[in-house]
Amino acid sequence: MTSPCGLAPPEDLYPDLPSLYTSIQAFACVNGYAFATRTTNAKRVLYTCDRAGSYRPTGRRSEAHSSRQRQSSSKRCGCNMRVIAKPEDDKWRLTVIEATYNHNASSAIAYPVHRVATLSAQLCIEIVSNACVGIKNNQILSSLSIQHPEILFTSSDITNITQAERLKDLGGRIPIQWLLWKLKLLAIHLPS
Repeated sequence: MTSPCGLAPPEDLYPDLPSLYTSIQAFACVNGYAFATRTTNAKRVLYTCDRAGSYRPTGRRSEAHSSRQRQSSSKRCGCNMRVIAKPEDDKWRLTVIEATYNHNASSAIAYPVHRVATLSAQLCIEIVSNACVGIKNNQILSSLSIQHPEILFTSSDITNITQAERLKDLGGRIPIQWLLWKLKLLAIHLPS
């Protein structure tokens, strides 16, 4: 998408912080950008465009020749768009600090926060059950995109959902401990 980003979200009063966040993300999704939480404390929450700041190379050794260094990039481009939320009489007031962008709008599928927001709990259960029976991510993706064309997700989202479910199922155990625990629950005795 090569069109410029839309407007900043409207300044308004919200009943609580989660509804404020949901509202500004929904507005940003329609207008081709996303918000990221930068700083949070009891008196204010600062949200910036997810492309704010600049690329921070980690793990780069300055003594290595530039031809030997990994040439990576980032979506960050120094965008100055910022809004702030402050409490006001048991509600939260959203105020736009900077409303200008320095990048073009992107499709909603480019932002993980927008993709995850479109997934319902029932759809996540369906994804996990399909993955548990051995169906590959691409097959799950194609069947769900036919059944639910309005949902935005990628193969990596399916992997993330199934991995999160596996971690929850492990309950802090390593896989072999989980297997022994499961066998004990099923009353299957292993030979010593």
